[in-house]
Amino acid sequence: MYPVITRLTFNFIKEIGGEGANSKTHLAHDPQLDAQIVVKAIDKFSFNSHTEYFDESKMLYSSKHPNIMVINYACQDDDNVYLSMPFCQNGSLNSLINNRYLSVREIIKYSLDFLSGLHYIHTKSLIHFDVKPTNIIIDNSNRAVLTDFGLSKYADHEGFATPEMIYHSHRPPEAFITGDLTSQYDVYQAGLTLYRMCNGNEDFKAQCDDLTSEKIMSGIFPARENFLPHIPNSLRKCIKKALEVDPDRRYVNVLELMNAISAVSDNLDWEYSKDEDVQRWSFDSENTIEHLTLQPAGDKWVTKGEKYSKKTNKTSKITKYNAKYNSKDEAYKQITKLLKEK
Repeated sequence: MYPVITRLTFNFIKEIGGEGANSKTHLAHDPQLDAQIVVKAIDKFSFNSHTEYFDESKMLYSSKHPNIMVINYACQDDDNVYLSMPFCQNGSLNSLINNRYLSVREIIKYSLDFLSGLHYIHTKSLIHFDVKPTNIIIDNSNRAVLTDFGLSKYADHEGFATPEMIYHSHRPPEAFITGDLTSQYDVYQAGLTLYRMCNGNEDFKAQCDDLTSEKIMSGIFPARENFLPHIPNSLRKCIKKALEVDPDRRYVNVLELMNAISAVSDNLDWEYSKDEDVQRWSFDSENTIEHLTLQPAGDKWVTKGEKYSKKTNKTSKITKYNAKYNSKDEAYKQITKLLKEK
């Protein structure tokens, strides 16, 4: 065996992500492949030793799975380590939920995708330690794939590992108490990711504005009763269990969480949107499209319902959806019941 020193070239096009403290992600062109790729550039000064340079690339390569990001190759120059991965035009799960709200069917589909990858790395004693929407990519086959293993660690024989860095808003309660952490860390972060998929990033970021460690440790953050009306109780229960403050009360493993999510069967196709003060829930069936809207009117909240007929191109009122409420919470409770009846 002898070394072969080669030259590898790629051209940066633009930066497309910078969530990492010591890394930047770029869209690039690879002339050797004549393809657009994604390149993660990691500052060498962030490593404790040169022996760690390619730990992340090795983890990705050894974790080949349909729901784990593929790595093309890894290389280095004097300043950085570079990881090359396929470019996925759909972007991240985070960019998706920034742009629109997901239906329950989409939440189930994408969550089962990335959880499948997460379960797989757990079977290899690898803990991700950074499960969040920015680290889940929607690939060109519309699958959610898990990426960014920069904080990942292999667990010891007792199942413990310690990450070198923790991002505050996705930090599980136990991480404030001990550095000896288990795969339950990932279960909590998966639950928080699901919470964001259900309620959108706007709500999550608002809760982060005055976030404290006490709120995380006491279970006040995230607000576990704050769900949009179309999110069925069965899915809410899944998320609340994954977010239990006590790790022993969470799902035993990711597979158990996947089984619970797979059993969710209510409200699959209600679509939610928001335009300034008007909130809208729509249900598109074979013959009709139903709309339920909610908006403030003075000190009240008003709901209205309409049904569009695809056959006649006519719109009619849905009387049972029309009501006036004293508060938004009161309206949400009634909307939850109405949507469940569909």
